Amino acid sequence: MTDAPDLLPLNGNDDATAPGQPAARRWLLGISLTVGLNLAITVAAFAGLSVQYHNLSLEQDKLDLEQNKAITEQVTSASELLSSDDFNAQAAGFRTLERVARISPPDRDRVVDLAEAYLTNARPAAKEIKGSTTERRVYVANVGTQAAVDVIRFRNFAEDPAGPGQRAFHLPGVVVEAVRFHGAVMRDTQGQMCAARMSEWNKADLGGSDFWECDFKWARFTDAKLNNVQFEGSDLEAALFTNADLTGADLDRAVIKEATAFRGADLSHATFAGTDLTDADFAGVKSIAGADFSQAIGVDKARNLRNAQGADSAIWPSR
Repeated sequence: MTDAPDLLPLNGNDDATAPGQPAARRWLLGISLTVGLNLAITVAAFAGLSVQYHNLSLEQDKLDLEQNKAITEQVTSASELLSSDDFNAQAAGFRTLERVARISPPDRDRVVDLAEAYLTNARPAAKEIKGSTTERRVYVANVGTQAAVDVIRFRNFAEDPAGPGQRAFHLPGVVVEAVRFHGAVMRDTQGQMCAARMSEWNKADLGGSDFWECDFKWARFTDAKLNNVQFEGSDLEAALFTNADLTGADLDRAVIKEATAFRGADLSHATFAGTDLTDADFAGVKSIAGADFSQAIGVDKARNLRNAQGADSAIWPSR
């Protein structure tokens, strides 16, 4: 009878070595070595990434330092320009600050503060351009004033400290003749007794602002948001309010003449106490619903008023 192989048990109770055990050991050893090797590679990779991240961090710190240095140099240069007596130099200073505000969020409020402070100081009015071939006189704004206003116009108003568009500017007595405020967001501005002849406010948002006793002769407010604005006692002769939102506006004692245009303007709930409307023309007005004309002067002489849209709910002088 042939002897059985040594690795096979002779009977069920024999505790012989199981077949393939050396191979299993080799397999386990291979797994251990593989895991160890992978772990070593992983550790080395993380170490490499750590070094790389550290190097990148150092590089970023270097870039930040260089940028901060550049910003500081620009602010210093702008300050020197603003201190000049030359308005062109001052304008260049504000253009530099405007660039600083775009790339450096921490400096934005400070830059706007400088522009606001600049505007409150006495500035020359607009200059007439001599030798113009047009029948109408042509004026050019003070370049320094326009540059300061541009800082306010182009600021990121969504980041105003009090909320989007909620920065209130204090500009009483400001001289901004022929200055362009196109698209400016300046709600709740305090601009009493301002000199703003020929200024342009098209598409500006001035809701809730106070322009008591201002001079807005020949000013343009096309598509502007002027809800609840105080125009009491202001000169609005030949001002254009085409498609403007004047809902709830205070036009008491305002100077309104034939050339004052309200075509497409919403005058709902506006007030006209003491306002002389003798020469006023409301042709094409969007609505006068709820407007108060009860204390206005010359209501029956105003053109296109009694038949304007919303006249049924307007408040008229008692007969």
